[in-house]
Amino acid sequence: MPPSDNEHILFIQRKYRTQAVLCTLGIALALTVILRLWGIEPRSLSHPEIYVPGINLIPGISEPPPRHGFAETLWWHFHDEPHPMGWYTAMLGWTKTFGTSHFALRVPGVLFALGSIPLIFLIARSVFGSTIGCLSALLLSLHGFHIFWSQMARMYVAGTFLSLLATWLLLRLLRTHRPRPWIEIAYIAAVLVGVLTVELFWPLILIHLFWTALVLPRPDVTSGPLLQRVGLRQAPRLFQVQALAFILSAPALIHAVYRARKGGAADPSQDFLIEYFSFGFLFATDEFAIPPLQIGSIWVWFLLAFALVVLAASLKAPKREAPIYSPDPKIPAWVLGLAALCSACFMVWLASIAHRRTEALMAMSILPFLALLIPVLGGLWGALIPRLPSNTLHYPQERTLLLWLLAVVAPLILFMASYAVSVLAPRAFLIFVPYLLILCAAGTIWLFRNTFLRLALTGLCVLIFFSSIPYALRKPSDAIDYQGIAQAMLTEMQPDDLVFLRNRDWADTPLFYYINEANFIVSNHEAALRNNPEARVWLVTWPYEEMPVITDARREALSGYEKTLEFEKLRAHAELFEPGAKP
Repeated sequence: MPPSDNEHILFIQRKYRTQAVLCTLGIALALTVILRLWGIEPRSLSHPEIYVPGINLIPGISEPPPRHGFAETLWWHFHDEPHPMGWYTAMLGWTKTFGTSHFALRVPGVLFALGSIPLIFLIARSVFGSTIGCLSALLLSLHGFHIFWSQMARMYVAGTFLSLLATWLLLRLLRTHRPRPWIEIAYIAAVLVGVLTVELFWPLILIHLFWTALVLPRPDVTSGPLLQRVGLRQAPRLFQVQALAFILSAPALIHAVYRARKGGAADPSQDFLIEYFSFGFLFATDEFAIPPLQIGSIWVWFLLAFALVVLAASLKAPKREAPIYSPDPKIPAWVLGLAALCSACFMVWLASIAHRRTEALMAMSILPFLALLIPVLGGLWGALIPRLPSNTLHYPQERTLLLWLLAVVAPLILFMASYAVSVLAPRAFLIFVPYLLILCAAGTIWLFRNTFLRLALTGLCVLIFFSSIPYALRKPSDAIDYQGIAQAMLTEMQPDDLVFLRNRDWADTPLFYYINEANFIVSNHEAALRNNPEARVWLVTWPYEEMPVITDARREALSGYEKTLEFEKLRAHAELFEPGAKP
């Protein structure tokens, strides 16, 4: 039978809607690439970026040392680097393949940002629909703070991508009638790689576990002894998958505790929460710039108020139906037991090669076995705790709850925890920002019923995000302009010049990236002057506002030399001294 007029109209509407969605996604992807490649090279390499393996540094005097092999990279980063090792070991393969230019070091961030666009769309579409999915993708592509960190050779945008990937795979697993081993393996891999990339991936895993316990269907069997209804074999399959992911990820906790340090992040303050809830540090203050880069107090409160209004308005946004399932059969218990045993043995070995905290690290090897309780506790929860009634929390709200837990609850808990441990680094909170953007996008579209007001508010939101781009471009990559001072020095340097630096100081090391062949003197400066009486000497220091002139043994050794040239860049100072009478 020929289609009716109504069916034909619906077909045409779906066709145009699909084309509009694809067009919007194409625009978001194009903007993501263009905005992140624009200006990716001019900024100086920062001192954290110099920790990427494969960079040619000066052996014996640089901190970190040069690392060109897998074994030495793994060993050094386990013992001397507080961040997870996964990013660095992966970047070793990258630098061996593509080199260590500014572009080569930083382009992985662009690729992970590009991959985040379809993921944020898929998550937002599964909860709210394609319109909000498109707006969420567009907002992420225009997010100035995300753009800035996409242009750095750091792990935070990769962590954001892995966060979105793990969450999307979790949503997929809850919507399948039967086991999907490949999706389960992908989820476990995303979790494992995530904890090896950024520290705050652990709170995301815990949120996943808590939310799963809340929403999984309760077992039909309600009679018989409790111990026969709960256990490793009887637990829902998804709890078993999450337990396996935790078991395999547990060794990463050894390194996190081994290299834990105090003072690694800012102290808690209300400014942190204000900037986070203002669309995820969209206009975050930057103390590295001179003067500090910030927006006026009026705009700070306007931005916060606007963000909170649209965040609250997301509660009224219609949600899509998506029933949740708990498929059978279960994963064999011996698989989880064997994984726990292997993981615990690996953790014992890691603890044995640690230089300190050995007893505490040894004790942590029990964690994989404790993770076997995750399916048991999940089954116990399902057996004892009744599911919330459908009129309180039903299928659409369940997935929205996950977004609220990740976007709001987890950051607030971490903020409270920051009074005891150092975790408040805005860049690390990037893994939660996409979920905040999804909720804000939903609120932006559904705050008003009037079509004109919806379009106006959406346009205002996009305009605010667009204005964050030039703001982000003004951010320096580091407190010190290593590239600028090196370029200035190279125009005047001669082959026999001496360069006075300090020994194994991380603040000096990025200079070696730009000036790799020179006569560096890091100790016995007076002896070096006696052995080279005719040589000119460069004294390179990094003065801050409270210490405009750096005086130490190097300057004292040059007391009989005359300063003939001087260069100044952002907190970088190079002085050229020549033999002669005292000034």
